[in-house]
Amino acid sequence: MQKDFIINNVLGWGWQIMKTYFWYFVGIALLAGLANVLPDFLRGVLIGMSEQFPLAMIPALILWLLGIIISIVVNIGFIKIALCFCDRIKPTVGTLFDAWDCFWRYVGVSALYGLIVFAGTLLLIIPGIIWAVQFCYGFYFVIDKGLSPMEALKASSRTTHGIRLKLFGFGFLCGLINILGALCLLVGLFVTYPVVLTANALVYRHLLVQTPELAEFGIQIPQPETQSETQPETQPENENY
Repeated sequence: MQKDFIINNVLGWGWQIMKTYFWYFVGIALLAGLANVLPDFLRGVLIGMSEQFPLAMIPALILWLLGIIISIVVNIGFIKIALCFCDRIKPTVGTLFDAWDCFWRYVGVSALYGLIVFAGTLLLIIPGIIWAVQFCYGFYFVIDKGLSPMEALKASSRTTHGIRLKLFGFGFLCGLINILGALCLLVGLFVTYPVVLTANALVYRHLLVQTPELAEFGIQIPQPETQSETQPETQPENENY
């Protein structure tokens, strides 16, 4: 089967989702930013106090670990939010922190993915780029399908097979879109990031139904349809606020 997705369609759908739920995305972005920044701010205060109170370094270390945990939780939450929109389900604010069912699997796949890309980068960079694309959906598989880190990376390799060059181009385009948003005094990221986030999740879902080999991981693959038929509606069926 020749895999494909239409870039204009997935970005257009992401744009519609962003416009329809703009204030939802603004709210969770501000909440995620506060959750990430607050531990770092408090840690900086404690480090400043450590010259007079050396024991202040203990809570500072705890806050450093807490900051890492929060960052992982938020990353999982954003992917879950994007997948909810693909499933025509309106996510709640709590979805941003709904990470504990896959937290350690996500940590595992992140570590493996980082090591693979780093090793590839040492091999004259090009293998690192190829492997970054090949295994990019490992994060989705541990979150969406509950696979182990190794299974998730293998499933990603199956899913991206035959379409990695287009995925690289799509990823490059998404990066440019977010850079453009950042150049607009960072405010533009409130527009561009939700578009890119949801569009990437939709590409994952499009490729999922085009990869029957995933059955070996216990993933039930529905019969592939045209993209116009599988394109989620802008308005989710379940409006949970």
